[in-house]
Amino acid sequence: MKADDATADWLHEQWAIAASEHSVEVEGVLIGYRGWNLDAHHLPGLVLVHGFRAHARWWDHIAPSLSQGHRVAAIDLSGMGESGRRESYGRAQMGREILAVAADCGFDPVTLIAHSFGSMPAIIASIAAPERVRRLVIIDTALPTAADVGHQIPVPPQRVYATREQAIERFRLVPPGKWPNLVVLDYIAQHSVRQTPQGQALQGWTWKFDADAGRSLNREAQFYRGDLFGVAVPMDVIYGAQTEIMNQERRAMAAEIAPLCGPPIAIPCSHHHVMIEQPVALASTLAALLAVPRDMSG
Repeated sequence: MKADDATADWLHEQWAIAASEHSVEVEGVLIGYRGWNLDAHHLPGLVLVHGFRAHARWWDHIAPSLSQGHRVAAIDLSGMGESGRRESYGRAQMGREILAVAADCGFDPVTLIAHSFGSMPAIIASIAAPERVRRLVIIDTALPTAADVGHQIPVPPQRVYATREQAIERFRLVPPGKWPNLVVLDYIAQHSVRQTPQGQALQGWTWKFDADAGRSLNREAQFYRGDLFGVAVPMDVIYGAQTEIMNQERRAMAAEIAPLCGPPIAIPCSHHHVMIEQPVALASTLAALLAVPRDMSG
């Protein structure tokens, strides 16, 4: 059996482990999440947080392997995936959504594992409620350095396609990377589109995110960096060895914001989207980290 065949078999085994669907209301909006092994109340809990314009199902091939020793929930942040939309969005507000999902699952304390943009609300949540967060793992994150302050998220117009197939065909990673696992990429694309609501001017198929969310997030871009300092819980950092995002300066910043930060761990042969380029390596790295307890002494 070739290595890629073994990976494909592993992926399908993970996807065959069904998740349960849940939601909890947070400040007037229903926040959806997917759960694995949630009834195993003797096990610790962890919440998986996706990146910007992504959704909970980006974790469908990673969560099942973690559920062997944990109760696992993967959140849809507001304005993304199956969660409701808001008039405006904020990173601290999304942090409260993460904590609400943890509370709804009875995870007390909770381990947070977050990719990319999702790391910012996870970090803010850990600072706001350190007694409720056991530890934090961030994956290839654009921690805002002083030079990044004021960086604006592009806000393209909502794109609508005539058919579901056309929308899926247009699915792209940003940044694109070079070595996406095409089986994972196709799975995520299949779950990233939805029909436009009845009554909307343009009818067809579009993405499962609020195209306007970046506008309100951009309004806080000058200020939220200071909210990331003072992480009191143990933190670990994972990044793609060929990342376009989490450069050396940003990895150094992780140690500045979190005194209990472990040494950064590089995943070989991966750019930013580690769970798509190197899913088995990421799952193994997370399992190894979680197998070693971290306490408040580091």
